[in-house]
Amino acid sequence: MLVWVIFLTFVVLLLTFDMLVLHKKNSAEMNKKSANSQAAKETAFWVLIGLSFSVVVYWLYSANHVANPTLITPYQAMLKYISGYLIELSLSVDNLFVIAMIFASFSIPVKYQHRALFWGILGAIIFRGVFIGLGVALINAISWMTYVFGALLFFTALKMLIKKEDENKDMSKKQIAQ
Repeated sequence: MLVWVIFLTFVVLLLTFDMLVLHKKNSAEMNKKSANSQAAKETAFWVLIGLSFSVVVYWLYSANHVANPTLITPYQAMLKYISGYLIELSLSVDNLFVIAMIFASFSIPVKYQHRALFWGILGAIIFRGVFIGLGVALINAISWMTYVFGALLFFTALKMLIKKEDENKDMSKKQIAQ
């Protein structure tokens, strides 16, 4: 439990540092060249923090501060963390384009973009944690709840598939009409 308190405290301190120190100045006042330079430096800083956490993972496993039912070595745990981190980092690149499109479509001024992104991501993390916690509690309390969640995922996927087929039919009709 103490490990989680320390970890969450560290995360809150990093988020506070990001909001109050790194982005204290109005980003709209920077020219494009200095803004790109600042973004590159901040990206390097956050990637370094993420990769540095692998040392913490190694220490947690070597000092037996975490449950280790599969008996992996601290080195293996560190490699698994780094692999997962790099995969998530590479997969998140497409989010940059989605975020840029959202900002452009809502005409969010540059000076408010970091703040909107910061609070949006923080809200998403908090709500994801709440819903995961509630889901785990439901699954632990009611044994058949996994079937309900599975059915929900199945019907959601089916609905998306049907909607995509309808969109394809509409596109075909438009192309024929032209």
